[in-house]
Amino acid sequence: MTPWKQLSQRYIFERLPFIRVAQQTVELPDGKILEDFYQVHLRSFATVVPVMEDGTILTLRHYKHGPGRVCLGLPAGFIDPGEAPIDGAKRELLEETGAVSDDWVSLGHYVDNGNQRGCNGHYFLARGCRIIQEADSGDHEEMTQHCMLPEALDEALKSGEFGVVHQAANWAFARMYL
Repeated sequence: MTPWKQLSQRYIFERLPFIRVAQQTVELPDGKILEDFYQVHLRSFATVVPVMEDGTILTLRHYKHGPGRVCLGLPAGFIDPGEAPIDGAKRELLEETGAVSDDWVSLGHYVDNGNQRGCNGHYFLARGCRIIQEADSGDHEEMTQHCMLPEALDEALKSGEFGVVHQAANWAFARMYL
């Protein structure tokens, strides 16, 4: 398959560091030119499935404004400028749960929209997690922590308790290793 060829790009809306909207001119493999193809560039993030030393999964319950409800989630957050995705994942795990791990597995990185782009997410599994301090996310979210058995998370995935697709996907990716 032949990739589309980007002929030009200009940003028509920016509110850095959160969002940029690009208008592109692209040439399709058949030679057709699209002069107003749009992509949304949101901040990259990292998300972690923390497996505790006893085999339970450390999860979060928190209100997420995107779905507009309290839902099941996992430690996650934006990657800071210049920060490696694994370092962002380690920082978010520590901030949101007070936990650390010495055993990390990258589960890949993906964009969330096939053509318009959206977010670039980095997915991780952290095994042998242990709590070393109190959680302090330093942001606007209220969270409670819960250790759950893997089978309970499978049921939560089936029943729609995850409100954010990135969280659900990370659990599905991690499940292949557990």
